Amino acid sequence: MNKPLPSSDPPADAPGPEQLALAVLAGEPDALGRWFAVEQRAVWKLCFGFLADKSAADDALQDAMLRLNDRLRTWDTRRSYRAWRNTVVLNLCRDRIRRATARSDAEERAAEEAGDALARPLPDPATAATQGEIRDALGQALGRLAQREREAFLLVELEGLSTREAADALGVGASTVRSLLTLARRRLREILRAHVPGLCPDTGRSAP
Repeated sequence: MNKPLPSSDPPADAPGPEQLALAVLAGEPDALGRWFAVEQRAVWKLCFGFLADKSAADDALQDAMLRLNDRLRTWDTRRSYRAWRNTVVLNLCRDRIRRATARSDAEERAAEEAGDALARPLPDPATAATQGEIRDALGQALGRLAQREREAFLLVELEGLSTREAADALGVGASTVRSLLTLARRRLREILRAHVPGLCPDTGRSAP
């Protein structure tokens, strides 16, 4: 069972995830539990962004934390911890997407044979009144992006990585990341403008 996510941010002077990861590698007592507690919320957000689905992110969280723990000693401590972490979570989510796509394809073929294929539209804009509903709308909008567009957008716009860091994580050139970002921003603006009232046309953020 997944541990509950922290309900509030840690104190400003608390050790960050990189410091705690180094403490885990050094074998310091209690470092592992503290590292897990600090990282769970950030890792869940990554899973949600990459998978574009809350339930899928909930399911992926524990596997992602275990994979990070298993592979922590592969982190080159001369390089960015956050970039390493994001790459590990990205690869896990890609594995899940491939498996989910294979299952979905099989189910779709079976549904088509039975004449039961159904469309899954975005929620009615009138229901997008709470933060949770807006989050769900954003998740579904992200889900309509191509996989590489979604990954580039999440790493640069939501995680704050540089274009070069995102390119390294995705295994593509920096120019490709810039192209993917341009496509992702345009698609998200079009989708969210149509389904969530009150969003700024260029940024996707709530208007003041």
